[in-house]
Amino acid sequence: MVPRPHRRIASAAFALALTTSLVWPGLVLAEEPPAAPPYLLVRSLQTIQDKVISGDIESLEIQRYLLSEIDSRLRTIDMAVFEDPRNVDAALIFAMSGGNPETLDILAERDVEGNFDNRVTSILRRYLSGRGSTAIKQLKDVVPEYRNTRIGPYLNLIGANALMEEETDTALKFFDWARLGAPGSIVEEAALRRSLAITSRKGDAARALPYARRYARRYMNSPYASQFADIFVSLAMDHQKALPPPEIKAVLSLIERRRQREIYLRLSRRAAISGNKELAEFAAREARRLSQSDDSGQLALAELYTGLVNVPTDGIEKVLSDLADIPSMSLSPKDRFLRDAARVVGEEVLRPPSEESLKQVRLNMVDKEYRDMMSERVAKAAEQAATLGNSLPIPIANPDELPAETRTKELDARIDRIDDFVSLGRSKLKDIDTLLSTESN
Repeated sequence: MVPRPHRRIASAAFALALTTSLVWPGLVLAEEPPAAPPYLLVRSLQTIQDKVISGDIESLEIQRYLLSEIDSRLRTIDMAVFEDPRNVDAALIFAMSGGNPETLDILAERDVEGNFDNRVTSILRRYLSGRGSTAIKQLKDVVPEYRNTRIGPYLNLIGANALMEEETDTALKFFDWARLGAPGSIVEEAALRRSLAITSRKGDAARALPYARRYARRYMNSPYASQFADIFVSLAMDHQKALPPPEIKAVLSLIERRRQREIYLRLSRRAAISGNKELAEFAAREARRLSQSDDSGQLALAELYTGLVNVPTDGIEKVLSDLADIPSMSLSPKDRFLRDAARVVGEEVLRPPSEESLKQVRLNMVDKEYRDMMSERVAKAAEQAATLGNSLPIPIANPDELPAETRTKELDARIDRIDDFVSLGRSKLKDIDTLLSTESN
């Protein structure tokens, strides 16, 4: 039996051939049908891409097939076909839809009749080669001129992508024009997602929320929806006054139950790591509400994140007991690490204080054994920092070779610096944990 994706690709190939033969009613099937013009092939590509962002993931295979097929056709095509403006637009849309940028170079060089607008091909060739910033002036002039054409939405999207780092307000206007010109398409999906990213990064929650609602309502089946989830979680973490729990719940209510739960768990995790007890418990509670009794993995995560923020509270014994009851098999490696770290912290909080820890002693009265131990740790930390490429200005000297007073001051200074280093390390670990969370989701 032919695997299902291959059957779908074969069906797509047959559909393309059938499309070309339908315009020749008397054609004998044994004869080779005439090649479909580029605009028909690209129209099929657009249809498939719109299916992909609606959740038909198997269409990704067909998309790859079509991109390869169109690329082959365009590289060997008779340039006379571009006397039809629809085929010119199709070639440009192909380049802006994930097609091979080298093919556009070939077509531009072979265009002796001037069917392609040199300004547009110049912009695209620079943008697709990673030099979009050098085309910004041209983009501002050319994009409005093509706004109401077939390539208008794509050019607006390209222009906005090139401008979004430097001129965010202009980029947002271009994204809005792209959405207006291609509603329900992959162009609108990308424009909405990137508009949300810009406004969230700027801290403009008032503009970000409408974008979030539109995306949540229309494109949560897209394979790129995970990016939306990450942006939304960051928005909720960074702008809690503009996005309180009721507003979070209102936006996520537009999404189906399973995806709601995933986003709530991401939010609870981020909030727990950041020590935001209220937000972590709210998100964990919503994740539990959206879980079924047999969703053991999701329920375990909700319990874990709730436990993390409750470690410093009065009911720490119960929290530790609850953490110990979470099955390891229900947690990913990094979540098991978080659970074990929380248990260590909780156990340290419960550990009875030693007699020495209850004494008030001055720094210069600390015994030599403690100072030697700290000196050894400082030296090891410096060696580790050097291995990691960090510049930690801690001189490695033998404390016993220094005068007592100088040694005390030197060790105190080293201890202060290592405290700063540890604080920085904790911050870096938190950032790394966030990156790992993003990659795994």
